[in-house]
Amino acid sequence: MKSFFTCKTILTIFLATVFCFSAATLSAECSPKRIGISKFETNNFYVALPGGGSYDIGLGATDMLTTELIKNKNFEVIERNQISAVMKEQAFEASGAVDQASAAKMGELLGLKYLVYGKIISAGAEDKSTELMGVRVNKLSVKVQIAVRMIDTTTGVVVWADQVEGKVDKSGVKVQNLGGTRTAVSASVYDEALQKAISQIAKNISQQSPTEGSVVKVNGKKLFIDIGVDQNVQPGQTFKVYREGEAITNAAGEIIGVDKTDICIIKILTVEGNMSTAEITDKKPQPVKQGDRVRSI
Repeated sequence: MKSFFTCKTILTIFLATVFCFSAATLSAECSPKRIGISKFETNNFYVALPGGGSYDIGLGATDMLTTELIKNKNFEVIERNQISAVMKEQAFEASGAVDQASAAKMGELLGLKYLVYGKIISAGAEDKSTELMGVRVNKLSVKVQIAVRMIDTTTGVVVWADQVEGKVDKSGVKVQNLGGTRTAVSASVYDEALQKAISQIAKNISQQSPTEGSVVKVNGKKLFIDIGVDQNVQPGQTFKVYREGEAITNAAGEIIGVDKTDICIIKILTVEGNMSTAEITDKKPQPVKQGDRVRSI
């Protein structure tokens, strides 16, 4: 009898330990990733303001991207002032660039999972004014090109890199003094073009750490999930529903992941604070259960 209870106790402790490891793994997967954004380089380009002074377009890009990523609850965004302080302290700013080695060092010092480094490749305005029957129609095309890299500081690997472009066309604006690194075009026009490029960058970065949640209720093809406005979920967005199975262990018996089975694709219908409703878009979906996980795609 004593032996039976001893075995039962050992089994209970073992199962509890496995559960705790599994819970810790899932918690690590779902917890916000700390991400830092270094100030975007500008190639000495600056926007001259009509009333005097200049506008740092690199600083504008950094602040815009920070604002966009703060909306994604999968990230904990570290303020650029902290990044700048570490770069200055470690003498990284001497070269004006961030490589894998310096990214790994900053990741260690600030506890970052990711570091984003950007560079303004070009920013300019083109006069596209036309004259029709003696009447001049003022048109202006402003374009901003940005190269960006997202580095996993724990491995030093560039997980995503691209060059994006933001462009805006304006009519009825006064066009003057175009060319070179100085222009009389207002900062607000550049901001419009910049915002288009930053929105693309934020979307691509977010895809590296997709929004995740759980199914809390199933009503036919209509699902209720536990993420909403607070997690930046939007109507029309698509998610994959999947089911978690057995824990996956390595040779040492350590849990390194969970077996996952894809169930179906859903589309968000309505969004509230911490809840959304969605509909299943698959024609012949597998049955969805309460507790199944969802991930943005």
